[in-house]
Amino acid sequence: MARLLAMTILLFIPMFVLGVEPNGKEIRRLVVALDDANIRQGASIALANLGQPAVPALRKSLVSESKDLRLWSAYTLGQIGPLAVSTVEALNVALADADPALRAAAAEALGKIAAPGAVDCLINALDDENDQVRQQATVALGQIGPAASTATKQLIVALSDSQLRTIARDALIQIGPDAVYPLVESLDDDNIRFDVLVVLRTVDPVKTKQQGLAKPTPADLSSLHKVLYDVTRQPADRTAAAASLVTLGDDGLAVLIEAFGVQEIARTAAEAFAKADSAAVPSLVKVLKHQQPDLRASAADALGHMGIAASDAATDLIALLRDQDRQVRYRGVRALHELGPKAKPAVPVLREIIFNAKESEAIRNWAIKTLIVTLPETHDEVVKTLIEASAEDVNYQVRQVAREQLRKIDPEAADAAGI
Repeated sequence: MARLLAMTILLFIPMFVLGVEPNGKEIRRLVVALDDANIRQGASIALANLGQPAVPALRKSLVSESKDLRLWSAYTLGQIGPLAVSTVEALNVALADADPALRAAAAEALGKIAAPGAVDCLINALDDENDQVRQQATVALGQIGPAASTATKQLIVALSDSQLRTIARDALIQIGPDAVYPLVESLDDDNIRFDVLVVLRTVDPVKTKQQGLAKPTPADLSSLHKVLYDVTRQPADRTAAAASLVTLGDDGLAVLIEAFGVQEIARTAAEAFAKADSAAVPSLVKVLKHQQPDLRASAADALGHMGIAASDAATDLIALLRDQDRQVRYRGVRALHELGPKAKPAVPVLREIIFNAKESEAIRNWAIKTLIVTLPETHDEVVKTLIEASAEDVNYQVRQVAREQLRKIDPEAADAAGI
């Protein structure tokens, strides 16, 4: 059989090498070969390599009296992929064939062709009596992606099917932001809540904003609020709910900021801002000035998780380094560290902290680490600071951190200073 397979492929290699397109008669010979169990695999490979020229003949064979020929024609069209888009209607018809193997192959091909015109028929196939057909239809809808958003509700229902759960979840992830609100509406279903949260956690808030989704309803916010505030749930559930709120724009961010005041979930809420963009900065900066230290600390945490996207908050975070509350100062210096070179304006205050023997060791060490991320523009000042701290500081741990950092950034300066 391997020999026959090789011969079938080799028969057409000269055409590919010479750039000669096989004529209709030769293509039909290959299509007919799909009905021969000994050489059909080689014929399928050759036809797939031909691509679009093979499509018309394969489309005609989808209605052949031979079950095997119909099946392998559908399979081969899937291997050709998007170039076989003209066969979508014929493959949609094949989805209703009496043979479940052909229905599954047609669903698989429609997914690989990724044609939006197949969505309605694939949705119907989700109710097929055959497990394989339902599975292939689910995968296909995911491959079509955002254009299959009309299938969202049916895919959510499929989350309850043990045989479809994982692939339905993957399909919803591939559909993306358009699936958000139907998913949020499904959070009250205990049987699928975990899967819904897994999908919501993957949604990119930037894409959500770009697609201009409508504002979330109070019910949407309430569903996520309920999960976030339920401390009896698994941490992963609350984390996913928090991440989902970021995708819902200003209203979702407001729910997260409100959660800063609840000790059990404040950290989860702050971490969710890792997915937020710079539009969240003004709201968080306001919280940095709140009278409650816990809220100021959580806002600093959130800005730190945003990283470079929180660069506009640098001045406000620097001011936080002089806060009366030690925990707030600690969170502030760590947040500045995440800004990288954008933390350069903080260098004078960082020096003050490093040489303030009354400040906590942890904050002073983080001040040293934050000083390092302002390089390379601040090189000379950073080296001078580290040499002084390495040689003079009364705190052993601070001296050690300063020496380690100095040796990393400028070994020659360290050697010259005898450190």
